Amino acid sequence: MIEKALELLRQGEIIFIHDSDNRENEVDAVIRADYVTPSVITWMRKNAGGLICFVTEDSIGRQLGLDFMSDVLRKIGFNGLVKRPGYGDDPAFSIYVNHVKTTTGIRDRDRALTITRLADVVKMISEGKVMDARKVFYEEFYAPGHVPILLGRIGRRFGHTELSLMLSKMAGIPPALVIVEMLSDDGGALSKDIVSEIANELGTALISGGEIVDEARRRGII
Repeated sequence: MIEKALELLRQGEIIFIHDSDNRENEVDAVIRADYVTPSVITWMRKNAGGLICFVTEDSIGRQLGLDFMSDVLRKIGFNGLVKRPGYGDDPAFSIYVNHVKTTTGIRDRDRALTITRLADVVKMISEGKVMDARKVFYEEFYAPGHVPILLGRIGRRFGHTELSLMLSKMAGIPPALVIVEMLSDDGGALSKDIVSEIANELGTALISGGEIVDEARRRGII
């Protein structure tokens, strides 16, 4: 199943990742960011329903001058607000941004533009064009906005952020992805069984966090 997931990811198709029964016990829809279109955002908004986030590695974030929001809050004296969620990991959130050419930032077309241009920035850094990437980032984006940037700690944290980034490494694609939680009509987490049915209908893959971690270890990624 993991090889199918990797090929689908390379092709720009949506796949699904379940972290584990003992963590969030949630399934996220995942797609590479450079393949996001307004219709992909529409699908995520209507069929997933969670928070649509842009994902990259913490090393990429540092090269852009980004930090984890929890660290920013600590530095400005809001230590009392910085707590770990119930599943035990430090949050992956950095800042929220919009592209300067968006209208309000929240519309499907707006978020697709912000995400695909962020993917371009990450690609520049992956190609060693760090100064070009920083120039684009600081000229073309503003904060706060409507697209949260998540920074993954591969090998140190095992949430959907990191699991999706491990897959990107295995797939040989830039570390720029979009993830969103799959929610039920009553607002709870959509069960693995229901997501498995959705995956079958879409001809895509549902893969577990355990499978991803095992394969990442086998390949020396973590």
